[in-house]
Amino acid sequence: MNPLVFVSIPFNLLKEKYLPLVLAHRINVEVSLNAFSLDNYPYSTFKEIAVQLKNQGLLTTVHLPFIDLSIGSVDLWIREVSFKRIFLAVERASLFQPLNLVLHSGYSYNYHEIKEEWREQFIENLNKLLDFIREENLFLSLENVYEPTPEFMLPIFEAFYGKIGWCFDPAHGRVFSKKDELQWLQTLYPYLKEIHCHDNLGEEDDHLAVGKGVLKFEAVFHFLKEKKIVPILTSEAHNEEDTYVNLEVLTKTWKKLREVTA
Repeated sequence: MNPLVFVSIPFNLLKEKYLPLVLAHRINVEVSLNAFSLDNYPYSTFKEIAVQLKNQGLLTTVHLPFIDLSIGSVDLWIREVSFKRIFLAVERASLFQPLNLVLHSGYSYNYHEIKEEWREQFIENLNKLLDFIREENLFLSLENVYEPTPEFMLPIFEAFYGKIGWCFDPAHGRVFSKKDELQWLQTLYPYLKEIHCHDNLGEEDDHLAVGKGVLKFEAVFHFLKEKKIVPILTSEAHNEEDTYVNLEVLTKTWKKLREVTA
């Protein structure tokens, strides 16, 4: 089995710059769908890229748009436009037949003061989104971003047990939450589907190569080995040099994890 290791690439950069490199080196891609791409490329362009990837036997995941979007918003208009944007993205995503869709919840500790009310609103609206995603025969994973603790997210995963997965972002856990990456993993590992792999220096979301920062990736991978979990591993380094470093590290890691469960 080919390693389930992916590189995150915005669709517009995939189309305009990186597709030849991806095809030549047979790189699996997490296609990041942003507002610019959805507004500036027709359906036929998404289909064309999807066909080229599939013809080469390459696998995909898709990161749904997230900037300024919140399906759990207390503002009805914000919820409606968020659904509209995400529904369009899911429609485009279906062309790629991705192994996973990644969604940010839209939660922000800066202004969602009543956490329980926000979570109830989010769960209700996530149900609506999942109805559409199931129609497209796709699977959704929720990524941790600004959520304060894994315990805050746990009721969401419990409410949708077996219906959604968790996209673990250790770097987000380290810089945006009250608990470190291992505490996140120890709480939510039963729901783990994918890991966004990038490092930082503990203050900002630097998106460095794994090993260039302070995150406890060796401990994370050791934990996965003990639990016999083999998730999708996706590089989210933000430059080409670090991306190549990640590809080497993550491919070796995935193969080692796979050996434990083989």
